[in-house]
Amino acid sequence: MTKHMNLSKFPHRIVSLISGLLLSFLGSCSRIDHKQSALDPKGLVSQNQYDVFMLSVWITIFLFCAVGGCLLFVLWRYRAKSKEEAMEVPEQMHGNSKIETTLILASAIILVILAVPTLQGVVLMNRVPDPNDQATLDKLELDKSQIEDAITVNVTGKRFFWVFEYPQYGIVTANELVFPASKAVRVNLRTEDVIHSFWLPKLAGKMDLMPGQENFMWFIANEKKIRTGIDKDGNPYEVDTQTAMPSVFDGKMRQAIFAKQAFTDEFEAVGGLFYGQCAEYCGNSHAYMSFRALAQTDEDFDEWVLKFRNAQNPNLQPIPYSPENNYEIDDVITFSDEKLGEGISRDFRAVQAVTKGQSPETKPDAWEKVHSDDFVKGKALFSSLQCVQCHAINRTGLGAKGPNLTLFGLRTSLAAGWMRNDEASLDKWLRNSNDVKFGNLMWNGEGIDDRHPLRQLENDDEKVSQLVSYLLDLK
Repeated sequence: MTKHMNLSKFPHRIVSLISGLLLSFLGSCSRIDHKQSALDPKGLVSQNQYDVFMLSVWITIFLFCAVGGCLLFVLWRYRAKSKEEAMEVPEQMHGNSKIETTLILASAIILVILAVPTLQGVVLMNRVPDPNDQATLDKLELDKSQIEDAITVNVTGKRFFWVFEYPQYGIVTANELVFPASKAVRVNLRTEDVIHSFWLPKLAGKMDLMPGQENFMWFIANEKKIRTGIDKDGNPYEVDTQTAMPSVFDGKMRQAIFAKQAFTDEFEAVGGLFYGQCAEYCGNSHAYMSFRALAQTDEDFDEWVLKFRNAQNPNLQPIPYSPENNYEIDDVITFSDEKLGEGISRDFRAVQAVTKGQSPETKPDAWEKVHSDDFVKGKALFSSLQCVQCHAINRTGLGAKGPNLTLFGLRTSLAAGWMRNDEASLDKWLRNSNDVKFGNLMWNGEGIDDRHPLRQLENDDEKVSQLVSYLLDLK
């Protein structure tokens, strides 16, 4: 190193350096409770990843301060004190075995300090703890029942939305992952087309979905953290369970989210709501491929599963009215309603005991309409517009090209998590989905062109309104 340096502008350079660092730091600051922030972990796996990240941050800060401090010391200690001294060629030297050995050993120690928890985190993320390994469970602060009662979710990435299959329960949904907060969730990841990336920052981190192979990850939420809120002064406070995790099955989660969040504007967290994203940004539609994970109590999750299974069970669907049968109060049947169009049937619910031959036509006061006229017309439109070729409603299976729409009216979002699931957004989506997500298969899929009936909806207010009524009433 040189013995003397010309540092006549040294103070100005230091000020510029510090100012630049401060601006960079401030420019990178944002709310840590942002919907996709990894700095606000709410689960075991994400907490482990956060701890490793913070360890690396503190080590980096230490190294920055150490190296920067040495640099500043050298700059000050060996500064030129006069013009003549600055012109001198100082004695040249290099190589110090003690310093070099010390730096190598220090680097190795730092690498070990980082490598050990990192490898532990990789193992933790890719392997669910053994429920019989009590030592590991105690270390992770888990109960044996949380692992033994774990649920499995098969996640399939498609262009460009998410399919969530629950093999234990025989149900399939899309774009909203509902799970019990008290139990571990095993996630099997696969793709039917291109590379996708499943990213759930507050709970589980990120894992790629590769064509031709199946990847795996798991997570478990921290109920205590979900129930903990932060007031405007930065002080933590505890929220009751029902407020922190509103139920999905009766629409309370949807109501809570819509009441607190403008979706595209300022974000205000609902404790049991988590955001996920496809992190494989290789096109516009990948960037618009989000999903939501909804934490539930055990009771509410069981209610949601039961409601979903009943909706997808053909044996529990209304059957055509028979004049040979008697019906009890609340029995539901289908009966033709010629006022709505030829061949259109609708659901009727018995409001009193009905004897043989008392159809909705012959005894209308004994029956009530289950759905509005627009719902019934929208249901008929859903079939006539060929929507059923791509979307499944009230039946299981992964064969559909588009998302499964069973209980669609309970969902908080549409368009793969990108839009709020309300009348205005659904209206916009049905009229021209390409304006929302360029290149999506609903607008540009196989067999769809300008002559397709779906393309004719853009200027048909009546049909769009009927479809909106039908879809949002699927509860």
